[in-house]
Amino acid sequence: MIPNIIHFIFGLKEDFGGKGFSFLHFLAVYTAWKVNKPEKMFFHYVFEPTGDWWAKAKPYLTLNKVNPPEEIFGNALAHFAHKSDVIRLDVLKKYGGIYLDMDVVCINPFRPLLEKKFVLGIEPGVGLCNAVILSEPNAEFLSLWYNEYKTFDGNLWSYHSVQLPWILANRYPSLIHIEGKDSFFYPMYNDPVHLYLWYPSVPSYRQVRSLMNSFISYIILLAKGEKNRIKKANCSLHGIFGKDWHYKKLCKSYCVHLVESLWWDRYLKPLSPSHILNDSSNFSLLIKSIAGKQELARFAE
Repeated sequence: MIPNIIHFIFGLKEDFGGKGFSFLHFLAVYTAWKVNKPEKMFFHYVFEPTGDWWAKAKPYLTLNKVNPPEEIFGNALAHFAHKSDVIRLDVLKKYGGIYLDMDVVCINPFRPLLEKKFVLGIEPGVGLCNAVILSEPNAEFLSLWYNEYKTFDGNLWSYHSVQLPWILANRYPSLIHIEGKDSFFYPMYNDPVHLYLWYPSVPSYRQVRSLMNSFISYIILLAKGEKNRIKKANCSLHGIFGKDWHYKKLCKSYCVHLVESLWWDRYLKPLSPSHILNDSSNFSLLIKSIAGKQELARFAE
């Protein structure tokens, strides 16, 4: 049984990657608490954040200061992303629970998955993404994954965090439950329908063309029988459906991964309670449905 405990990791670098603790990060904490009603939420950190949004988030959290690992099985961990990859496995081995990246917003409770032993979700065309991990303490799959870090190579950027768990899942299918592509990571950053997430409508020629090109690519690859290329290209028929259809699909997910490394400047940095209250994009509609307008107005104070 997976305990209803949530883990976040943040502040491994003193400059916080140049971003600091923002409204996005507050939403990750708040929605995890509001949606899942966890027994506890751990915040694993080296440098404690500051600022208004951190002050609002801190009461929800149990702080745990960590020493980031410099190596694993004698292999150097030079990049902070790789250190974070190892820390999340360490804390899940010890406590079990639900690990979430700080750019993951919860939509529906993970409760139906807590009866499993270990859970990851498919990232189409990539593997099993470690932005969302559910695990029993000392889960067998987790131990197998951890031991594979004996071959860690920092030059292989995402191999141990994404591709390797997919390989292990195919070797040991009884040790893991795999959620489909829409459970944790819809819409993907390279799926043109992500425009519905951020825009009240999709009016521009460029945006409509992007959606139509996805549809045309899907038809061409389908006609050629190249289904594997369809998955890797992340092109699909669903680009032709409207904003409301995509909102209903989004609302069936457990969470949405907002890909801070790619979307920060364009979509995430400008987020604020006022923006969400006055906006009608699918993301804003989603947050209003979870938090409520009164609560968002209180956050803005």
